[in-house]
Amino acid sequence: MVPNKYYAYIAMAMMMLCSLLSGVIICMVMDPGKSSVIAGGAEFAGMIRKRRKRTALYIRLEAWLRKNGASYHLGKRTDPGRFVAVCVLLCAAGFLAGNTISPVSGIMLGMGLGMVLPLSIPAINRSDNRKMLHDIRLIYHSMGVQIKSGVYVTDALAECSASVENIRLKSALSAFYADVIMKSDIYASLERFRSSFDDRYIDSLCMTVVQALESGQALDLLKDIAEQASDMENEIFAARKASLDRLLTLSQLMVLGAVLCTALYTCVIYMMSRAVGFR
Repeated sequence: MVPNKYYAYIAMAMMMLCSLLSGVIICMVMDPGKSSVIAGGAEFAGMIRKRRKRTALYIRLEAWLRKNGASYHLGKRTDPGRFVAVCVLLCAAGFLAGNTISPVSGIMLGMGLGMVLPLSIPAINRSDNRKMLHDIRLIYHSMGVQIKSGVYVTDALAECSASVENIRLKSALSAFYADVIMKSDIYASLERFRSSFDDRYIDSLCMTVVQALESGQALDLLKDIAEQASDMENEIFAARKASLDRLLTLSQLMVLGAVLCTALYTCVIYMMSRAVGFR
């Protein structure tokens, strides 16, 4: 009887221990210290990856992580190998923690934890895209003014980092400018900047810059830039209005539900009191 009495406490303690160990291992894998054993293992794995030809699946996963901002949210050392390792660790931790209850619970919890990162990273990226809309609109207007003043198109794009508030976009613009200075390959630097985001407005911005570089008629593109900025501004207002409408509808439903629950509770109490009175 004693083991059955404390079974729930033992299972809870094992779940907390597995979660703690998994968190420590994940932190060490994603950002290992210079003197740790995992750092040496990471360096050895990096040497192996350099000698080994990358597969198509590895390249696709790397591109997916880059455009969804995984290195920004999870750490600069995030790569497909570490990402898969973390997903496997989460899956194993969930299985071990859930297995203390039942094998089915272990399988379900392991599958759920294993899918946390693949599902949460695109959701976080969509949130980043909504937050960057305001800054992208400012970039369009700033580029239009600077290009009209005679500033070179890539310099105008790089100098926009001073007016950008979003940290992810600011760091990407700074990296783009540094890449242009060091490698002197504007098209490759622009492609690396574009591939760091999964945002159609940034794709449109990069296409506009490429057209300006190839045609040499940047002033003719100012009208398109202004129109795209106006469209983005309208979309920002529309998104805010839709969010407020959803919040208002949810509030109305909650008030209506509270009123109905109160009325139902009052009716039940009244009927019960009447039934007791008849007795």
